[in-house]
Amino acid sequence: MISRRDFLQAAMAASAIYGGSGFGNWARLAAQQSLTQDQLLEFDTFGNVSLIHLTDIHAQLKPIYFREPSVNLGVGQNKGVVPHITGADFRRFYGIEDGSPSHYALSSGDFAALGQAYGRMGGLDRVATVVKAIRADRPDAIFLDGGDTWHGSYGCYHTEGQDVVNAMSLLKPDAMTFHWEFTLGTERVLELIDQIGFPALGQNIFDAEWDEPAENFAPYTWFERG
Repeated sequence: MISRRDFLQAAMAASAIYGGSGFGNWARLAAQQSLTQDQLLEFDTFGNVSLIHLTDIHAQLKPIYFREPSVNLGVGQNKGVVPHITGADFRRFYGIEDGSPSHYALSSGDFAALGQAYGRMGGLDRVATVVKAIRADRPDAIFLDGGDTWHGSYGCYHTEGQDVVNAMSLLKPDAMTFHWEFTLGTERVLELIDQIGFPALGQNIFDAEWDEPAENFAPYTWFERG
């Protein structure tokens, strides 16, 4: 029997991939252990193009405790409007129930208590489970990595990104773009993109010496589906 905590973590991972639809109800069912993993991963197939987007995992391969910020300053006309709302204001704006899994996953407030109830979130193994389920139903789905992937954990720092590259190579995204990856240094990033086996995209990545687009990063790539 899968544990209550693992159920909730899987529900949160699935919600992150599917966009949050029905998240609260799913998680409550999971907490009651009245929902199997296969049921959790079921979804209605529609349309002829499917996109899977993963971004900003910051090299966190294992589930972690993650608290959303309580402050997001907006200046002038941006004050108090999306995306510059947090905490209770954020929950009220999006109709999120206090104390719910969505409160814990997407908002600040009561973090210590909710963390004890719901446990760690994320984990690339859980993401892999969801991606595998989508691809089984939609083999032509396009999987995109939005970057901030090879940065942010001790393991990534210690291996200069190799641990994350190895893990993501198993997931096989169709393309990737870059941001904080460059804290590894240009030479190391170039070494790693030679390993990944999928397009490395970067329309705004320039060769500083020649002030021209870096030849190692394509500005775009094409996919044909449907």
